[in-house]
Amino acid sequence: MLDSVRRSGTGLGRFARLPDLDPEVLRDDLSRVSTPTMLVLWEQLTLTEPGPAIGALITHHAPIGTFGLWDYLVTTGENLIETLKRAVAYLECIGDPAGEKLQTIEDGKHFTIRHATGTWVPDVVEAIELFALAMLLTRARAASRRPIFPHGVTFAHRPPHQHRRRQLVEFFGTRNISFDAPSNSITFRDDDVRAPLPKAQPGLEEILMRHADLTLAASKPVLQWRDRFRATLAAALHEDNPTLEHVAQRLAMSPRTLQRRLAEHGTNWREEIEAVRQQRTMDLLRTTDLPLQSIATRVGYSDVRALRRAVHRWEGQPPHAVRQSAKPVH
Repeated sequence: MLDSVRRSGTGLGRFARLPDLDPEVLRDDLSRVSTPTMLVLWEQLTLTEPGPAIGALITHHAPIGTFGLWDYLVTTGENLIETLKRAVAYLECIGDPAGEKLQTIEDGKHFTIRHATGTWVPDVVEAIELFALAMLLTRARAASRRPIFPHGVTFAHRPPHQHRRRQLVEFFGTRNISFDAPSNSITFRDDDVRAPLPKAQPGLEEILMRHADLTLAASKPVLQWRDRFRATLAAALHEDNPTLEHVAQRLAMSPRTLQRRLAEHGTNWREEIEAVRQQRTMDLLRTTDLPLQSIATRVGYSDVRALRRAVHRWEGQPPHAVRQSAKPVH
């Protein structure tokens, strides 16, 4: 996705604030980049290349190996019907199973894969829908080593302009493309998906699936932006400098941008600093014997009275009661 953004001529500077896209994160195969970050990249691409055909254009620059282990799960096996089912089963290797859904259907004559994605900006959804079907087709062609043409393709979104439609016909190799359909799908002929694959290696698929299972079990989510912000705010609190300007500087953005990002997450500076102060205060009350004045100073309150009011607002009881309830009962 980042390579596609680069090719579009867009500078990557505006994406530097996204912790998911840190170079160290992207070099780690076990990192799970968040869906919101991917959507930011998709949105940028749809703004640069208007129209849902952007999905197919990206696929042109994604040869076998681009998607790592998942690509080899798709292209290694006895026939396409087995490898494509495997690709559906291991969607989590490359996508968010909470936002992406794949389903296979067989009727003896055709093999259909349906795809559904989340309810985001329409242009972004259209591009992702097209990308998913285009990706399945390119992998099927790579595995079979021949130009497979689908029996039909359907999209749930509206028809594109005539020029875009011609692009899709050329890419998929069929004029049987429908829009405003009940679902997004790509349908292959049964003969195509049951034909033996030329490079089948018996037993290799079992090794790859075990590797996929181990990889998914060891994968880890990348720190979300709001979590990173809260960690920075907590550090500023420790430094006795919990100001909007200081935290924004630590996050390499302007105070106005920080306020906008917080609004995008349904919160604001006042609520966030209150939440971090609350967590820090409760920790100090429950795990230390520090005087209330020291705690007030550490969490940025002017005096003990302000601390008492805050604790009563959060817990419905005074600080000494919170501290007493945290002591073990003998």
